[in-house]
Amino acid sequence: QDNSLKDAHRRIDANIARVEGQLIAAVRYLKGFNGYDVKLAVLPEYWMTGFPYGETREEWQAKAAVPMQGRIPDMLAKMAQGAGVYLCSNQYETDPNFPELYFQSNVIYAPNGNVVLRYRRMISLYTPSPYDVWDAYLDAYGAEAVFPVASTEIGTLGTMASEEVLYPEIARAVSLKGAEVLLHPTSE
Repeated sequence: QDNSLKDAHRRIDANIARVEGQLIAAVRYLKGFNGYDVKLAVLPEYWMTGFPYGETREEWQAKAAVPMQGRIPDMLAKMAQGAGVYLCSNQYETDPNFPELYFQSNVIYAPNGNVVLRYRRMISLYTPSPYDVWDAYLDAYGAEAVFPVASTEIGTLGTMASEEVLYPEIARAVSLKGAEVLLHPTSE
């Protein structure tokens, strides 16, 4: 790896450590302040890596896309466990089924660290989406993965990303599948 990639990966690690400390402190503070247990945290779009700004797809994939399993997802699972919350992270992610692409994903980690939902952004101007590989995506994950929901003890969770909120069809599709709480990581 060249130094710019190493620097980008160090920044990802630093951002995860910083946000983990802030999240755990906030959960403890709110418990002490009003006595309520925080059950859900939604991290904003681009929180971990920033956004692609002039990089090619290949450059951004190498610089900022994290694998679905491995060290970084394990760190995020640990963050959810340490805070005792459902944690929704918007992140760029690689997928072994589509090695030439990366996706902008909303991933929800349960308080036990398990992934309970993975949503790949459907409408994107600058990031590959499942639509770019539609038939292969459906073959790999099935139609249920297109607008997934997760039944949890705090309600049925669904997500949408960023400006997808401008497309009511996405909120409607997730709601029709039973979502009671729509998580919306955005940078806006």
